[in-house]
Amino acid sequence: MAHVTGLSTLTAYGPGLTALWDGISSGTPAVSPVTRFETRHHRAHHAAVLPGDPDLFEALRGLVEEACTQAGLTPEQRATTPLVLAVHAGRDTTAKAAALAEACGLRGVAAIHTAACAASNSALADAAELITYLVEDRVVVAGGSFVDPSMFAAFDSAGILTAEGVSRPFSAGRSGPILGDGAAAAVLERDGSRPDLPGAWLRVTGWGNTSEAHHVVRPRADGRGPAEAITKALARAGSPRVGYVNAHATATPAFDAAEAAAILRGLAGQPGDPGGAADVRVSSTKALHGHCLEGSGLVEMAVCALSFRNGRLPVNAGFAGPDADCPLNLVLDTGQAPETGHMLSLNTGFGGVSTALVLAAP
Repeated sequence: MAHVTGLSTLTAYGPGLTALWDGISSGTPAVSPVTRFETRHHRAHHAAVLPGDPDLFEALRGLVEEACTQAGLTPEQRATTPLVLAVHAGRDTTAKAAALAEACGLRGVAAIHTAACAASNSALADAAELITYLVEDRVVVAGGSFVDPSMFAAFDSAGILTAEGVSRPFSAGRSGPILGDGAAAAVLERDGSRPDLPGAWLRVTGWGNTSEAHHVVRPRADGRGPAEAITKALARAGSPRVGYVNAHATATPAFDAAEAAAILRGLAGQPGDPGGAADVRVSSTKALHGHCLEGSGLVEMAVCALSFRNGRLPVNAGFAGPDADCPLNLVLDTGQAPETGHMLSLNTGFGGVSTALVLAAP
């Protein structure tokens, strides 16, 4: 298993884990009208963004430094540690990734994950596998996405973004996501990799990847792909009872319904749970920090780590009423405590890619 010993985030709530947790705990979305670029010709006009126009790779450098310092890595340990990255692919991505690793004193880039909205969950799964099977003692995972005019226009022209300015995952009347700035970095380490291993934020104990290629932008209604990712992750983790799911849930009608089916299918027959999968608590925090695309899984893993540490689950914000297509036990009230020592993080992407992670309390 992989221990997360260093963790850093940057979201529209501000820099750092405290800002993220305070924002999530408030239940108030970090959403505002977009001023970074012109939106008057679009349907949507809101996003969860930082001030100004920050540079992603510059931000990732600071986040990697912060996570490595928090984990107490020496220059010698950094020099033997690879970087696994989750970012949108571009012509200069490889060069920028190599420069990032070098600037942070890391050994080099082991992989760059570009699997759309599942990219950083996939990167975390990759790192956990390298550590679990003794290929690496530790891996640094970093990733993110900042809202830019081209991606905003692509989502808006496809009719995906909500014009309401409010994202309503799993809710009646949902009409799509709100994009968000989000980046994070994490240090994952093997148990016993060094005598001074610090206390962990959480542990990555299971992971599952699927790519069903059902359709470029439409999910299978039965949720088969993400359900298989869930069952694979649970099997690898030793079939623990999961008490909470941080869901992908972009608040689109079809995707939320398919994901609800996947959660019920993938968690069916949990041990020690007479109520079955329908009783497992679920929320999507994308309604709060925005949909961070390639950064989603890392930001949402940080939310789970903070939930373990603070003993409270994040609410499913924006809820306007139940939908028969999403019969889940949503977290609608603040202050609910995690019921078990295991959580599930699920992210999916266009093209049918899904990655599920089982996250355990430290």
